[in-house]
Amino acid sequence: MIKLYGFPVSNYYNMVKFALLEKGADFEEVAAMPSQESDFLLKSPMGKVPCIETDDGFISETFAILEYIEETVDGPSLYPSTPYARAKCREIMLVTKLNIELTARRHYPHLFFGEDRNEDAVTQVKPVLDNGVGAITKLANFGPYLMGSQFTYADIVAYYSFGFPAGVAQAIYQWDIIGAIPGMQESRAAVAARPHCQAVEKVFEAALAEFQANS
Repeated sequence: MIKLYGFPVSNYYNMVKFALLEKGADFEEVAAMPSQESDFLLKSPMGKVPCIETDDGFISETFAILEYIEETVDGPSLYPSTPYARAKCREIMLVTKLNIELTARRHYPHLFFGEDRNEDAVTQVKPVLDNGVGAITKLANFGPYLMGSQFTYADIVAYYSFGFPAGVAQAIYQWDIIGAIPGMQESRAAVAARPHCQAVEKVFEAALAEFQANS
């Protein structure tokens, strides 16, 4: 059985949990926070969550975990059927992670943790987000999902990569990055309608409310 380590406020944790549910995997959740303690670094060398425990050992880094799930868990494939389409799916996943999710994190200390506004970030983040939005607009083939009619890992990654950054872009730049991509709003609605997404979101919302109340 796979053991999933992390906490439900983490968008990357929720990507993995969503994928495990969609694949029909037998798994156990283990509460864990990011840590630089030596014991945890044996599980996740960077000290990040999520990580998973398998019969062969631990795996960290979300995209590596998703690849492992696809290769080892029976159930519907969450990649397209052809090598080219699979590569394009991974391309969307990487553009979304690097140009949207990770880029927007530069504003998190200010917006979520009360630190001073980072004026360098204000100047530098917008062009990267712009490029990411433009790239997803070109790469996606909404129908209603990012790759067309098939639900894929690209949808999971995008769903949990646009949530917080959309709030960041609105707060800092008064910019609706989801609305800026034709078809993205409808695609997110299709993902949100999936029962496994609703199950993950219910836990996330409760955990986020608790986190905000205690921070």
